[in-house]
Amino acid sequence: METMNEIFKDKVRGSIIAGACGDALGYIVEFVGSYTAIVRHYGERGLTDYDTNYYWLKEDDRCKKALFSDDTQMTLYTIEGLLEGINTGKPIIDTIRDSYLVWYTGQVGENVKISYDSPLSRIEELNQRRAPGNTCLSSLSVLADGSLPWNDSKGCGGIMRIAPIGLYGAANGWSLQRIADIAGKAAELTHLHPLSTYSSAACAVIIALCTKTTVTTPEDFRNIIAEAINVVTEVYEVKSRLMAEFRRTVSNAISLESDPRPDWEVIEDSIGGGWVAEETLAIALFSVLRHIDDFNACMICAVNHGGDSDSTGAVAGNILGAILGYTAIPQKFLTRLQLKDLLSDYADKLVSACPISTLTIV
Repeated sequence: METMNEIFKDKVRGSIIAGACGDALGYIVEFVGSYTAIVRHYGERGLTDYDTNYYWLKEDDRCKKALFSDDTQMTLYTIEGLLEGINTGKPIIDTIRDSYLVWYTGQVGENVKISYDSPLSRIEELNQRRAPGNTCLSSLSVLADGSLPWNDSKGCGGIMRIAPIGLYGAANGWSLQRIADIAGKAAELTHLHPLSTYSSAACAVIIALCTKTTVTTPEDFRNIIAEAINVVTEVYEVKSRLMAEFRRTVSNAISLESDPRPDWEVIEDSIGGGWVAEETLAIALFSVLRHIDDFNACMICAVNHGGDSDSTGAVAGNILGAILGYTAIPQKFLTRLQLKDLLSDYADKLVSACPISTLTIV
């Protein structure tokens, strides 16, 4: 019989690797267009497995591995930043910022003075450009110059990298309020619109709760979502139009679980494209609610639409992986995933840095 620690470790590894699976699955169709265009290319069920025929690469550069995008690259750098803060005692937001700057230098080929030696920076695949977000790049450019970015972006570049904060916070006994606060601040390193902050904070809290709770039904998951939204509202103490808008977006996603229309139609017509953080979260929540016990169906749902498919797949994977664990991920998603061993190693490092001996899963 598995111990609580083994179950928790499996959930953490599941969250990180499932996020990468969803990212890699959706990466190739991110800019394809509508679901109709996806079906035209892949058949009536849409994209159901990795497509490694990366049309934008030269033929000699193509590989058999399923490549993940900047979403998973930055998720790994979030882990590295967390670990650096843990190991040195420096403020975690500062070390996450520095870690993102290391990623930035690899993307643009510039040298920025960083306060630590980054093992991830020496991995070639993490320096390759995989459609990095303009807001991430421009904000990090400003940070590299020693200034603070200022924008009104609610793009999904903040939420798609935030899962490790929820995972580490759960293992380390952080309060849900602290998880929300740190996740929101990490997103605000690049994206400063409140809807990005609220969405990122909620996502991290949801992931934390999923690792510590046995979730088997949509009702279980709806209870977790409700708790997370209440925490975010409490942390930000905002009774504003934007908080009300955020709560409506989440409520709408929940209400659509039993909608009789096909998944893609619900997403495209009633949720959005996932290009902005609150829609990314909404699509991920909808996908998990619809397919809470079926990893394959959830991933297919999360990426087969005419929006930001890699980010919605990544966030849905982060959440469902925290529910089902690594052992529930079908082998077809694991065999060809790029840098799977590195992802596993960093997920395990995240757990080994935490005192989880007294962990209770309810």
